[in-house]
Amino acid sequence: PDLGTQMGGQSVMTREAAHSRKIIYGRARIGGNVVYLESTGTDKKYLWLVIAVAGHEIDGYEEVWFNDEKIWENNSFVGTWGNYVTLYKYYGGTDNQTANAALISASNNKWTTNHRLEGTAYMVVKLTYDQEQFAQGLPNISTVVRGKKVWHPNHSSPVWSQNPALCVRDYLTDTKYGLGESSANIASINTAFGVCNEAVDLAAGGTQPRYTMDGVVDTANSIKSNIENMVGAMIGRLVYSGGKFEIHAGKYVAPTVNIDESMMIGEISVQTKQSRRNAYNGVKGVFLSEEDNYIL
Repeated sequence: PDLGTQMGGQSVMTREAAHSRKIIYGRARIGGNVVYLESTGTDKKYLWLVIAVAGHEIDGYEEVWFNDEKIWENNSFVGTWGNYVTLYKYYGGTDNQTANAALISASNNKWTTNHRLEGTAYMVVKLTYDQEQFAQGLPNISTVVRGKKVWHPNHSSPVWSQNPALCVRDYLTDTKYGLGESSANIASINTAFGVCNEAVDLAAGGTQPRYTMDGVVDTANSIKSNIENMVGAMIGRLVYSGGKFEIHAGKYVAPTVNIDESMMIGEISVQTKQSRRNAYNGVKGVFLSEEDNYIL
């Protein structure tokens, strides 16, 4: 699939009145959508932004970026950014997520106690004007988050996971944004889960899981398109057979069927060499690298 444009635009902050909701699986850097913006204080010294990050509960915030500069990580500001920025982080829970009291007070109740954004993970960002600190104007604000919690065979409640098989299962059973399929109709999940978790040796030493999923699913796309992209994270297949969805992760499986002459219906042809048209000598992947600040 052609994912270049779709993947590259996720870290850009948007300001749209009607914007599609995003589902974040694994770890991803996302810009979010500004749903409220107001200047307050003497000489409009303070700028408040409410930035919707995901349309569901997330596991946590790890970093905040202004343009290509990291200004917050590990629950503390980098350098002197704490003198100019205040962050309020909300995780998107549907139970008792309250509105931001500081913004309610500053906005003279334009932002009220009813603005809880339940079921939406969002940040309230307060910027204090400084000509040198914000010489280029309003920065592009993005954040690195641990995304949606999903069902896990080894846990009694949903947990954060980068396992593609579990993420695909979650999207298939999601009644709000996904297919809304019954969990009883999802087959082969444990096998696919195990394949994705297999340790693969690295050239530099150590190991890593065979497949992980770290990215953003846009609900504006069709469910079919989203599933195809997600299954691609584990070079897998989703097969509908006998009323059930079977999830398969990419791995060689030794054949168990023996073919003999009784099964032949015609002459055997042998192709000993591929044509030059079908030959290739290189493969390049397109992905968002954590080492390159999640930029293509």
